[in-house]
Amino acid sequence: MKRINAAELCSLDTGKVLLLDIRSRDEFEMKGISGSVNVPFDEISTGLSQLPDDKPVYVLCRTGDLSEEVAEILEDRGYDVYNIEGGYAAYVVFLAGSQI
Repeated sequence: MKRINAAELCSLDTGKVLLLDIRSRDEFEMKGISGSVNVPFDEISTGLSQLPDDKPVYVLCRTGDLSEEVAEILEDRGYDVYNIEGGYAAYVVFLAGSQI
């Protein structure tokens, strides 16, 4: 499975990829990444069928664990998929460090 880190996440062009945020709707609404799409983990079984398959999918959760499971499912379905290591937590830490 392909993986990226928080620094690589920050350099993505969300117009050319699909950033799939599988955190809860509340978490996403409070602190979503611009350009991302929210399909909460508990809705994955129905939500995956709505994903386009014409661009790479980058999967994000809170810590990178659940997103790895979803990325494996998407990979099995033929998607070009990446897991974001460390999830949203790593993204926040990276942003905080880059603003120092």
